[in-house]
Amino acid sequence: MSKLPDKIEEAEDLALAGKLDEAVAKYDEAIAEDDKNPLAYVGKASVIKAQGKFSECAKELEKALSILPEWNVAKEDEKRFADFKSMLHVLKAEALLYADNPDAAFDELDKADSVRTADAASLVVRANAHAQKKEWEKAGNCLYRAEEWCFFNDDSMLTQVWLTKVHCAQEAGGIFAPAYAAEVYKSGNWRMPKGTADELLERAGNLRKEGLLYDALRYYDACLAAEPADRAHVLFLKGIIFEQLKRFEDAYSTYADALAANPTEAEEFTIRVRWANAKALRGDE
Repeated sequence: MSKLPDKIEEAEDLALAGKLDEAVAKYDEAIAEDDKNPLAYVGKASVIKAQGKFSECAKELEKALSILPEWNVAKEDEKRFADFKSMLHVLKAEALLYADNPDAAFDELDKADSVRTADAASLVVRANAHAQKKEWEKAGNCLYRAEEWCFFNDDSMLTQVWLTKVHCAQEAGGIFAPAYAAEVYKSGNWRMPKGTADELLERAGNLRKEGLLYDALRYYDACLAAEPADRAHVLFLKGIIFEQLKRFEDAYSTYADALAANPTEAEEFTIRVRWANAKALRGDE
């Protein structure tokens, strides 16, 4: 459709002006005029979502989805149509999640992912659904998959992914290092952070305190690449992260590198003790 019907445009203008009740009434007029246009239901859903009526929002999106099979789509528009359909399922899942129905949200997300491969939006909503059920490992896996997707496709959702990771780490109340975070770190499918060595070191420390250990490792790696004044100290801190992750072989190797980087006399003793401890624990991995 090249141009939206007048009543839908009027409804959008009312919504943008904050006149939500009037916008809903205008969308209802548009639906009465043409009840086979899914865009009217989608627009109405967005307004009633803003009003906090999440169950009603999900119902309007379901009406839009029920109409889609009746649309005649040209072959060259099939991908855009699939993207649109998937997006509606994700929006409905999000509404169901806000309505405290994570299981129904999972069903919608499965439908979205059957239309096309999960994107960052789908993965973030799925992560939030797992978080609502306090399934932190599964939530984290989804978030690191979403971040990886952003690196390869579109980074517009990276901020939301990061904020959700921080929130989940806080709610989980401890180390937040899901299995997929380790896979992303190992694969190198992440963007090297930018900044001075001091800035990167500070951020790494903050991430470690937040429990985001694999994110902290990335920042320590970036700090090392930026040639810090005290390389041994940065390697020592990186070794501690590996210890926290119970990756004792990596901790042992990193502490060895720290000892070879001319640590201060005061720090050398501490590094050597941790090096010996990691060496003894390597067989437990």
